[in-house]
Amino acid sequence: MTKPRVMIVGLGGLGSVVLEFLARTEAIGEIIVASRDRARGETRCNLARVGALAQGVAPQIRFVPLDLDDVGRAAEVFARHSPDLIVSTASMQTWWLTELLPPSARARLGRAPFGAWLPVHLALAMKFMQAVRQADYRGHTLVASFPDVVNVVLARLGLAPTCGLGNLDEIVPKLRYLAGQRLHVSPRAVRVLLVAHHALEPFVFGTKERDAPPHWVLIECDGRDVTERVEAARLLFEPYPLPPGPAWHFLTAASATRLIRALVGEGEGLLHVPAPGGLPGGYPVVASRGGVHLFELPGLSREQAIAINERSHPFDGIERIDADGTVQFTAETAQVVKEALGYNGERLRPSESEARAAELIARFREYAARHGVDVEAAEAASRVMI
Repeated sequence: MTKPRVMIVGLGGLGSVVLEFLARTEAIGEIIVASRDRARGETRCNLARVGALAQGVAPQIRFVPLDLDDVGRAAEVFARHSPDLIVSTASMQTWWLTELLPPSARARLGRAPFGAWLPVHLALAMKFMQAVRQADYRGHTLVASFPDVVNVVLARLGLAPTCGLGNLDEIVPKLRYLAGQRLHVSPRAVRVLLVAHHALEPFVFGTKERDAPPHWVLIECDGRDVTERVEAARLLFEPYPLPPGPAWHFLTAASATRLIRALVGEGEGLLHVPAPGGLPGGYPVVASRGGVHLFELPGLSREQAIAINERSHPFDGIERIDADGTVQFTAETAQVVKEALGYNGERLRPSESEARAAELIARFREYAARHGVDVEAAEAASRVMI
């Protein structure tokens, strides 16, 4: 039987780590790496090949040039190679750059939730899915950039990918590990079912402490409900500090690899994914070659699960998403970016996302420079390190 082919679009920090994980996955037949930067792309492919071979795996990896700014050409690439799955990690600016700011400047800008940066994540995701549709591509598509909100906007435009990756699924291993400790069993014996939005992560991993977004959790051990026994409501927020910045990509890539294997492999698996089919927030799903389908939760309907995540949008700075995909930000979010960056962040129409992203990036770099941080140099350094 022919092994599946996977394409990675975008070779920044996350894309590079996803490549390394997939290169060591023997179930994958071929990895196609698609990026604008040929020199970086080819050297990263070389590194993944020899690194995997050093561990006893001999992956088939090749590089193809691709620029999402040229939607027509990107569609030709997708149609010509027609992999079983395409994962896009492309974004106009990486998410962790605000962590480079001095404490006072970081705190001032950090009062704006993550959703304030929506334009930089939406712009290339739109182009990616436009190229997918133009290519009449029928395989699975994963969007990595802020999918809990981005994929909802894409769905309003008729461009919903299969689902996102990471986010909610990054919380589940923490709960399994800590619950296993409390029960004195292997975490493999623990099953977690969690409905939650990206906005919950800062609370779970210790950067925020009060007024957490709504969520729903059930923990089982060997088929028995132990939610109350392990005090899941407290366990979720138990301190579990992780390193800041691009080190997070290893957790996200691990989650992505498991999802990719389920979507291109045989059989099916219970996983957690953000934004399946363009729904808001994250859910337990059954994933297989046939796609992702919401897992039936005991005592919680599909409508109730969606409502939990709809109510969580404002915690990420999103007041609402209109039928045409226009995003209205919360007044508090708009005020913070206006005061800190001089940027008008009250609403975002999808058609304006690229221009608004360029403005937001420029204003952030000016803000960082005023506080002694060269963002361009930091990004360049990160490309060398990861």
